[in-house]
Amino acid sequence: MFGLDNLMDLLFDSAMESINRNERVIQLLKRLNLDPDHPPADFTGVYQYALVEYGVGKPRPVLEIFRQAKIQELFREALERNTPAMLLKNGEDFLADHPLKADLKAHNVDIRREFYAFAAVFIEVAKRTRTPAEILAEQKLESLHRQIGGLQERLNRLPTIEGMRTEMARLAAQDYPALPGSAIAPETFSAEQCKAFALAQQMRGWFETLGFRFESHEVWQDDYFEWIINIPVRRGRYDRILVRGIDGEAGLPDVQDLRQAVETHRTDEGWLVTARRISRAARDEVEKPENDALGCFTFDELLDQDADFSGYLTWLESEIEQRGIDQKYVPLACLKEEIDPDTRQRIGVSRYDDRDGWIDGYIDLWLDDPAKEHISVLGEFGTGKTWFAFHYAWKALQRYREAQRRGLERPRLPLVVPLRDYAKAVSVESLFSEFFFRKHEIPIPGYSAFEQLNRMGKLLLIFDGFDEMAARVDRQQMINNFWELAKVVVPGAKVILTCRTEHFPEAKEGRALLNAELQASTKDLTGETPQFEVLELEKFNDEQIREVLSHQAQTVTVEQIMGNPELLDLARRPVLTELILEALPDIEAGKPVDMSRVYLYA
Repeated sequence: MFGLDNLMDLLFDSAMESINRNERVIQLLKRLNLDPDHPPADFTGVYQYALVEYGVGKPRPVLEIFRQAKIQELFREALERNTPAMLLKNGEDFLADHPLKADLKAHNVDIRREFYAFAAVFIEVAKRTRTPAEILAEQKLESLHRQIGGLQERLNRLPTIEGMRTEMARLAAQDYPALPGSAIAPETFSAEQCKAFALAQQMRGWFETLGFRFESHEVWQDDYFEWIINIPVRRGRYDRILVRGIDGEAGLPDVQDLRQAVETHRTDEGWLVTARRISRAARDEVEKPENDALGCFTFDELLDQDADFSGYLTWLESEIEQRGIDQKYVPLACLKEEIDPDTRQRIGVSRYDDRDGWIDGYIDLWLDDPAKEHISVLGEFGTGKTWFAFHYAWKALQRYREAQRRGLERPRLPLVVPLRDYAKAVSVESLFSEFFFRKHEIPIPGYSAFEQLNRMGKLLLIFDGFDEMAARVDRQQMINNFWELAKVVVPGAKVILTCRTEHFPEAKEGRALLNAELQASTKDLTGETPQFEVLELEKFNDEQIREVLSHQAQTVTVEQIMGNPELLDLARRPVLTELILEALPDIEAGKPVDMSRVYLYA
């Protein structure tokens, strides 16, 4: 590749300069006559551009990976033949036994991780090899340099190869234009060689997390892929499973093809897996006694084989029904500060009430926004944080049960973690180990399986009562606890945390911590700060109080309470309406009513 040796030297030398990384990248791109916001469409230009964005500050041994002629050829083929899916597989195969692997391992460098990191940048650059007019027409005005910076920060926050592979699947599944004048026109190829590539990446990450071994057999076709995996049984023995993943609905012909493949390769079992749909005829076929070695699953059903949350979900339903949340919950309003991005000063407040579907409506929108990962829900004592946490989990659980029943792709499974029960946990790993294995006895194969499910977007994590955990420690430990919990906030995750407003002596500092802005919180972070938001619950208004009381009191009693300013003020906190309801017999009996007597009656 013309000029590659000189570029490697420039990359290495640039690390010695005192200017920051972003400035070094732009400076190098300009020295190579490359436009920082619009790369050239030829392979040489794309490869050089990607190497600059990826390589600034990297040690020379790492950069040597991308000097290899074979590696360059793999990237050239991916660009010219429009096959990013095969780039990952072929690259891993080439590097598996390469001498560089041992050299880099000695320097604590994971060669596969570096290959994925460069491939992600290369794919992102390749997607921008169109004319500026086309980009403007699609309103893609974001700087490519900033876009790649965000991508690299997301990759830095992924702790495992499986997580990176899942992120790569998302990238490769997007539009990836072929070069002008290439031998194969872009319209003759799909975005990947195999349409089920994204499913394959998720399945491979899950199987590797479970410790399954892959045999060399591997088939990639336009609408399906095929592997043979080994599942340990006991004492060195294992079952050989032929796995076929398909794009679209799994039908009877697919079951017949699977049966033939199992017979050909003499495996113990055969699994047919699809992302969503399985025909009734296919399900009936695998239920026949002569097909007892065949299985047909959606990806969610495949996950159920090793991560069974049914016991926890039964507990959650029981807890919600026992508290009466499914029957007596009253919707809550919330506030969200609007902050000027430059001055960081408050410029307004948004209020979400019945016009927006209350706080539920806002959380629904947040849940549907892939750019957002974490939200803190603040509220004074008794304003309904715990009831909201369980109520929203109840809603999510109903959606999950319905999708499970109908065989649809399932929404996120809600996991409610009452932090008061885990105040002594010193790490998020020990917290979830306690949660999964001791409290709920969930047969999930280790903490790494939870991490993979979280990265795949299968979970909605709801941490209730951060103040219950933080109140027992000093300020710095509180900050450490917050960031320990925040370790679960990775790309693909959705995390809700509730906390008392008054837990923080200074409201500004509290919001700074929960917004991930507090300097003491972020000083040890690497990579991109996760996207945090803060909402604050409002107290009940008169109509909400009336609704709560009407569930258990007669109309005349409700009006008596509504006409008493002291009781009305007390009832603005949902938890304190319970005191009023406890005192109802005495109130309805006509006894004197004031706040102190309500406490006494209750």
